Order: sequence, then structure tokens, then C-alpha cells
Amino acid sequence: MAMNTRRRSGEHNLRQAISDILEQTYAIEYSMGLYFRKGTERELERAQEDYEIMRAGVERLGAIIASAHHEDDADIKVVGPTT
Repeated sequence: MAMNTRRRSGEHNLRQAISDILEQTYAIEYSMGLYFRKGTERELERAQEDYEIMRAGVERLGAIIASAHHEDDADIKVVGPTT
């Protein structure tokens, strides 16, 4: 039962990390659109800030994936010959 709860929690964390990345991607797109229309430095700075937030989200996603891979390795049990 604990494994199912852990996997559901892991799935939720994965979906949230992807959602955060997409949200920041849209924020970057919006800021860059404003920059190209208005040409002010503030929009470019905002896009840079959103990009840094997105990078942190990508790192979080990478950690989630690595953790899931590590859990799968830990779940594999080596069975030797019985005597």
C-alpha cells in the first residue's frame, strides 16, 4: 500500500513540476512578446527572471526523474540460487 501512495505522490509531483515549467514557458513567451512590441528593458528583465525560474523547475524535474529511476533500481531484488 505504501508503494502505491508513494507512486501517486510521485506522479503528482511530476505533473506539478511539468505544469510549473509550462507556466514559466508561457510567462517567458508573454514577456518576450511585450518586449518585441514595446521594446522596454523591463520586459526583457522579466523574461530573464522567468527563464531562471523555469531552469529551477527543469532541475526539479530532473531530480524527480532521477529519484524515480533510483527507486526502480532499489525495487529490483537480486535472487541468488537457493541451496
